[in-house]
Amino acid sequence: MKARRATEIDIPRGVEEPTPEGSLAGGLEELRRDRIVFDAVTQLPIHPFDDPSKADERIENLGVIYLQVGKFFGFEELFGWEQYDRVLASVSEVLQDDVRASRLAPLVRSIRFSGADGFFVLYDLPVNGRGRAPASLEEEAARLRGSVTRRLRQSLEGTAADFVNILSSSLVASDNPRVRSSRHVVRTLQEAVKIVSQRQTTERVELFAALKSVIGLKQLRPAFQPVRHLPDGAIMGYEALIRGPQGSSLEPPTVLFAVAHDNEMDVELETLCLETIFANLPRPVGERRLFVNASAMLLRHPVFLDARNLAAINRSHADVVVEISEKEMVRDYDSFQEVLALVRRANLKIAIDDAGSGYSGLESILQLKPDYIKVADSLVRHLHTDPIKREIIASLASIGKRSGATLVAEGIEVEAERRTLVELGIEFGQGYLLGRPSFQVSARASRN
Repeated sequence: MKARRATEIDIPRGVEEPTPEGSLAGGLEELRRDRIVFDAVTQLPIHPFDDPSKADERIENLGVIYLQVGKFFGFEELFGWEQYDRVLASVSEVLQDDVRASRLAPLVRSIRFSGADGFFVLYDLPVNGRGRAPASLEEEAARLRGSVTRRLRQSLEGTAADFVNILSSSLVASDNPRVRSSRHVVRTLQEAVKIVSQRQTTERVELFAALKSVIGLKQLRPAFQPVRHLPDGAIMGYEALIRGPQGSSLEPPTVLFAVAHDNEMDVELETLCLETIFANLPRPVGERRLFVNASAMLLRHPVFLDARNLAAINRSHADVVVEISEKEMVRDYDSFQEVLALVRRANLKIAIDDAGSGYSGLESILQLKPDYIKVADSLVRHLHTDPIKREIIASLASIGKRSGATLVAEGIEVEAERRTLVELGIEFGQGYLLGRPSFQVSARASRN
């Protein structure tokens, strides 16, 4: 079979909706009859063939590039399915644009979505060897992977980019006349997926081994970011943050905690985090309020609630605020009230972190009655140009005032954001504009 010209590449951007005269069932029947199903998010067909008439057409050298969106377990729980849809749509857009611009474009047969987390680019390659991808196809796979990764890093907000990893494989399958062509194609696609899956499994095993080493050798590092009074810049307190070993794959906290979650070691990691933070508190941090992060799972755990552990925290620091992320779903508020009562009796205060970013919404504020409400950085970012964000933050401030909770705005990066927050009556905030996390906190810095 001869390759089609570049102008004939079938890279559809979507599918027309059924006409008003038709029905949904009729539209689906039409798709079934055409044997092509489109994905609404990626705007790509899922079925591997261009059209039914070519299902059994022989391809002497079928080239396949497979790109998979590898995400840690919990991406959608943390950032929402809408964010993951945006990831898939972005990958699809970049992939289609880059394939069109490639020197291999004249050899492209089609682009397809796997229906889950992967993308196929199918090529009708010239005969130049059997069973082995030419170097150009391997190079193209690496190029596409790099391009998609860069775009995601630019487009994803906050720390979501650390949860996504693009993997790729490339191979060539020579035609086998003894096997039906359609089966041959499907088996080739499955082999491309298998290669990536094996690679991903190896990477996850290596990350798990690294995590066990970090926990066993207690290699975590605490950093402290100032929380300031927005009108005058005075330091009200510090938030304790955790980093993995410098220069390692587990240095970013998002990756560190994602690997722990994947391997059901959340409590072990969080327990070590608190131990690390309170073991070496810089004196200036000990003189200010200290915010520490803890999951609802940790707060329920007998190790954390043990009277000796709570007493040890009090001895280490007299003014501790425990932050619980709104992104976590507390499904049983009644039983969690008992946990909060124990925590508060231990002289610890409560903060809701990432307010405005999760699915629990106002319910977590109403149920947990926090001492602090920390506004998510996604709401703070560019709020000076977004009236809806300003309205949401003003509403949170009003709720905080009525419930006795103090608002702290997170992720302040530019002066216009700080100034707008002051205009809205928000007293406290943190972010790179006000001070980056530091492993060393001097007495002089604490006075600023």
